Amino acid sequence: MAHLRVLNACEIGGHWRILEFDYEMKLLNHVTQLVDSESWSFSKVPLSICLQELGPLEPEEMIEHCLKCYGRRYIDEGEVYFELSADKICRATAQMLLQNAVKFNLAEFQAVWQQSVPEGMVTSLDQLKGLALVDRHSRPEIIFLLRADDLPEGNQERFNALFSVREKWTEEDIAPYIQDLCGEKQTTGALLTKYARCSVQNGVRVYNSRRPVS
Repeated sequence: MAHLRVLNACEIGGHWRILEFDYEMKLLNHVTQLVDSESWSFSKVPLSICLQELGPLEPEEMIEHCLKCYGRRYIDEGEVYFELSADKICRATAQMLLQNAVKFNLAEFQAVWQQSVPEGMVTSLDQLKGLALVDRHSRPEIIFLLRADDLPEGNQERFNALFSVREKWTEEDIAPYIQDLCGEKQTTGALLTKYARCSVQNGVRVYNSRRPVS
């Protein structure tokens, strides 16, 4: 159940489904525009008014599902409210911008991204761990979509895929892409020791594949 929540899955008619990302963003856009037009705080979005205002546009259970995906539900004086997460909304907006571009000039992307999120929210590259990768060595620097969810599930296959994207990785860059492979008492460092070879490049510790990557 916890992982279904991570996937933003919803139960419709007894079946678990994942909404198309574009539709999920359409729902989110309805919600953020309503918050803006009503001058609500993102920390106190009333469920009842959302359903009343947006119900004619989309199914009510979809509106509530969107609020659950991007916020935390709580009750105040008998009313249900949601506190929306700026990090989740900024991350989803970045995915929407990056999914249609193979590679994006980093500086241009950061400017467009900040303009695309609701007013008052602040974008940060830390919000994109496991979603997008920055290439600091290209000129100009670029960013591109690389979703941890799209990578193979097996350990060796995952490392093969990552090393085919980039030959050498810092631990900071690769950690979000292997975090889910760790067992209960395992660390990303232990996984790297097993599947990668460590070297120091310009004073920075980097990891490359232990075996040739086809």
